[in-house]
Amino acid sequence: MVSGSALKDKPDKLFAQVVFNLPLKEAFTYEIPPSMVGEVLVGVRVFVSFGRRRMTGYVIGTTAHYPKGISIKPIQEVLDTHPLISKEILTLTKWISEYYQASWGEAIKAALPAGFDEKGVQTLTLTEKGKQALENLELHSLSWSLLQALSSRKNMSLKQLERQMQEAPKLSLINKLKSDGLIEEEFKLSASTRKKKSETWVQALPYGFSKDNDPLKRSPKQKEMFQWVSAQDRKLSDLKQKFPSSSQTLQQLIKKGLVQKLEKTREPEHLEEVPFENYAVEPVDLKLTSEQARVYKSICASVDKNQFETFLLHGVTGSGKTEVYLRCIQHVLEQGRSAIMMVPEISLTPQTAERFKQRFGPRVAVFHSGLSNAQRFREWEKIRDQRVSIVVGARSSVFAPFKNIGLIVIDEEHDTSYKQDSTPRYHARDTAIVRARVQNAVVLLGTATPSLESRNNAETGKYCYLTLTERVRERLLPIIQTVDMRKEKLEKKNFSILSSYLSNAIRHRLQRKEQVFLFLNRRGTANYVFCRECGFVFHCIRCSVTLTFHRSEEILICHYCDYQTGIPGTCAECQGEVIRFQGFGTQKLEEEVRQRFPEASVVRLDRDTTRNLAAFETMFSRMHKGQIDILIGTQMITKGHDFPKVTLVGVVHADLSLNIPDFRSCERSFQLLTQVAGRAGRGETPGEVVIQTYNPEHYVFHFVREHDYEGFYSKELQFRKRLNFPPFTRIAVVHMECAQERQGESFALDLKKALIPEIRQRQNLEFLGPSRAALYRIKNKYRWHLILRSKISKELQLFLSQSSAIKEDKNRFRKNVKLSIDVDPVNLL
Repeated sequence: MVSGSALKDKPDKLFAQVVFNLPLKEAFTYEIPPSMVGEVLVGVRVFVSFGRRRMTGYVIGTTAHYPKGISIKPIQEVLDTHPLISKEILTLTKWISEYYQASWGEAIKAALPAGFDEKGVQTLTLTEKGKQALENLELHSLSWSLLQALSSRKNMSLKQLERQMQEAPKLSLINKLKSDGLIEEEFKLSASTRKKKSETWVQALPYGFSKDNDPLKRSPKQKEMFQWVSAQDRKLSDLKQKFPSSSQTLQQLIKKGLVQKLEKTREPEHLEEVPFENYAVEPVDLKLTSEQARVYKSICASVDKNQFETFLLHGVTGSGKTEVYLRCIQHVLEQGRSAIMMVPEISLTPQTAERFKQRFGPRVAVFHSGLSNAQRFREWEKIRDQRVSIVVGARSSVFAPFKNIGLIVIDEEHDTSYKQDSTPRYHARDTAIVRARVQNAVVLLGTATPSLESRNNAETGKYCYLTLTERVRERLLPIIQTVDMRKEKLEKKNFSILSSYLSNAIRHRLQRKEQVFLFLNRRGTANYVFCRECGFVFHCIRCSVTLTFHRSEEILICHYCDYQTGIPGTCAECQGEVIRFQGFGTQKLEEEVRQRFPEASVVRLDRDTTRNLAAFETMFSRMHKGQIDILIGTQMITKGHDFPKVTLVGVVHADLSLNIPDFRSCERSFQLLTQVAGRAGRGETPGEVVIQTYNPEHYVFHFVREHDYEGFYSKELQFRKRLNFPPFTRIAVVHMECAQERQGESFALDLKKALIPEIRQRQNLEFLGPSRAALYRIKNKYRWHLILRSKISKELQLFLSQSSAIKEDKNRFRKNVKLSIDVDPVNLL
């Protein structure tokens, strides 16, 4: 930012302060040409020359001063006819940039929908009212000329309009005609932004079958697949779903010339606008329990006062938290205010949005990363124009451009997906609280497993603590059993993935026509591949992780950089021929379940089978219709889903999350197990949960079995206090990445040396490291991190903003090292 001492009065000119989506904290000054005075407003985007590039920037201020001794460039183009970013969102993004150590431009970029970039174009259209005014000659000359130019085409960009009129139209005139209803404005995305997505399909080819010419006569599997594809073209993803481990069968059909693969492009689908009269708005006739009524009354009291307050609603799974959310939002809408409903995963959005639309009709917008850019922009536009009162969405919905927010609900507040994993690394929960404070709104954090930070905030009086201790309709919490997999192998000689107890439990549920969840938080068929002769393990060539075997594609895949390779015929180290597959993932689990229960309808839900929102919606529909008997999945099946027919949940390998090298691993494990256990018994039939573990004595399993959050919280808090970790301290991680290992290590050590004298001057600050990250190499970048820790948040913030060691750009290795800061990190991998 330009300092005031370097400014010189020049009242005959105006200047704009512009920031960019770049890691530069300074604002840059540009001259506002006389023709653009009145059009360059705070919150609009402008196109300017930046070095050798032309870039889109965001105007954050205007001034009559300019920096002394610097050549000022003019703004080349104003991209918006009115500010896209309100003053309130500008203030919020400024706080994000300062607290999370990002640039203001990066924070503003995060607050706008992804389709809103320099590749978009604003178009103007003549309305019916405008056509009538043009015919009746009810306009002065400039307005008539502009409308006359628009009448020649269905719609026109500002550039096209300028060419048609042979002069640039005044944006003030455009805004006046818009406000009079004579023209309409629309933002359209260019072809490069509206990316066409492609899908792989399988198509049957013409073939003259006869009694004497049947290449599939001795291949029943190939024949079954061919007949299915012959009926109609099939998506490859659907084929893999119907025929697991089908890769070789498909390849044989292709080799015989009976089928072919082809790519089909699909345009992003539109979200349908349903007229209000076509909505079946759900009546509110459910009677609240006494606990729900008490919680509802407390929250509404704060809403009625227009008073900022944060509530932590700690409700056991199935206690009716969503109904409380709906009632509180209804109360807010009756006061003429708006509400934001945030969920952690896009997999939760369809069912949440459906429930909200049933209750509130077309007043609901949906906003999340699963939408196309065009869809997201249309939803954002509905919010900005106040055509809706509620937005349901994931992390980015915290920036919904409402003007009068009354309530922000954050469901599953403990979930780590609320934290952005790239710059700006903001936490949507904390950002929502800051935004609500400015708007005098109420924040409602709901969860069955509060984060230790939130629970501690409630204990210290920062949040108001509310509880729902019982399930609705007097339903019981599930009975939770643990199975010692060590005994399963040693005593019962059972070396399969499923214990005998879990297998029997699944069989009993299938006989009773009930549904089963099987949870395993690892994809693939085998989590690593090794040579039996020399012990060599196949690693990713770009990352310090093992390759995972996926049988359906017959390939090895890295789950961090997506590197793929075929199955090796021999060992790369000793040329041995015996290659073994060790461990298991969801694909292997699916294979075993299908073999054991061939009569059951089995579906797998993970990142390999679920590439888009439609797949989630299909699964939800099939589960509710009872068309799925056993659902196998990763952690995406653990969150918030409500399937009344699920009476058994099996956790196949509960030790995975406990073994992560992070101080929060026990907390994450408790949350994950409690959440997945909560999917059982949500209907009339009581539920059961079976947890398979090699370490049943661990205290996490004891507290999960007893549904004892308070006991876990108390024990875990003791450990955190002893180790000086959050919630007793605030931490920030300085991440360093470098393609050259030695240069990166040298930079990390040099940074430590530079930080030591700076930290010694501060009593309430310490640092740990630098050390290699747990995932040391990702995408050919070596990674180190250094942890800064303080009991006083302001002290940590002050140090991060003032440290010359961190801000220093002259280090000889800096040009090869990417340095980033993560404030309040949710993992240390």
